[in-house]
Amino acid sequence: MFTFKSYIVESSEAGTALAKVKPILNMVSDRYKTKGVEYLDILIKAAEDKSIYNARFTEASSGLLNIVRLTYDIVSKTIIDYRQSNRDASEKIPYSIYTAGDIKKAIKDTAKITDLPSQLKTFFNSVKDIPEALSVIKGYVQKGKPPKEPKPGQFIKPLASFDATKSAFKFMQEATDSFKTELKESVTSQIMTAYENIRDITRGPDLPKDETSQLVATTIFIVRTKEGKKYLEKMPDAVARIKKLIENNVSEIVDGFVSKNTSKLALILQKKGQPKSHEIVKTNIRNGMVENTMKFTFEDSSSFTLESSVIYKYSARGNLFFQYPTRFKNVKLADGSMMKMPSEEKMIKEF
Repeated sequence: MFTFKSYIVESSEAGTALAKVKPILNMVSDRYKTKGVEYLDILIKAAEDKSIYNARFTEASSGLLNIVRLTYDIVSKTIIDYRQSNRDASEKIPYSIYTAGDIKKAIKDTAKITDLPSQLKTFFNSVKDIPEALSVIKGYVQKGKPPKEPKPGQFIKPLASFDATKSAFKFMQEATDSFKTELKESVTSQIMTAYENIRDITRGPDLPKDETSQLVATTIFIVRTKEGKKYLEKMPDAVARIKKLIENNVSEIVDGFVSKNTSKLALILQKKGQPKSHEIVKTNIRNGMVENTMKFTFEDSSSFTLESSVIYKYSARGNLFFQYPTRFKNVKLADGSMMKMPSEEKMIKEF
């Protein structure tokens, strides 16, 4: 025999269990009823989607329990009459049922009682599965907050099919294969030059102010204090750390390039099919950065060039991060006309 928790995991009935709560919300004011239905709808959808953000789950689950508690306050008034007419039986009822301070405990304890008034039975039959349902949905929680709702008329980029994404991924891998070796040589030269220039420095004020030197310094030095004065001590595994820094930078550039441009290209391939031809027009590597241009031509004679680049920036806290701007250029439509001011949205809709 399945426990209820196992049952709703197997048959996705957590939503059905929560739907039973809606009728009892008629007991509270319209304001609380509206909020209760809203919370239930959020949780039921989470059960169906098997996904909910943590902030939304916390708000909906705690909000629902609070409103159920208000409903119970109304229902529990019948307990006074019940206690007066059934004193012997009432002594066996757990205290939690009278107070509902912990509604989850009250729900659990009520399962032990068989002769409650009909109104209370109806109430607890409606809400008894809430704890188990919330426990299951909690397993679907994702960290963070839900993304903001799009503004009216705002373009929402659809998801590409698996096959189109796979095809675009192959083209982008081909592009990175053409420059990965040169990129690594460039990154290595840039970082090793900075390393050679600073590796024997012992005072912070003597470090160069350029961003690469600062990045290398935070990788190989630790600040020590001697006789009240601070100095820089090079870590014993400094060389290994530098090699790791180079590998990480190259991997992040390549992986980000492939990921971002696969996303840009996949929806076009999904719509147009495989290109009739494609070529890597040029690739420039400068100071560890990449500029790549590819041209795609399709069976209907439409074509475009995809100009992609990688730039790096430093956050206010000095952390390195990368950006991957991509531009569509020389976009020729199937009728031979040229697209004016091409953008990703126009490529998806019009190309």
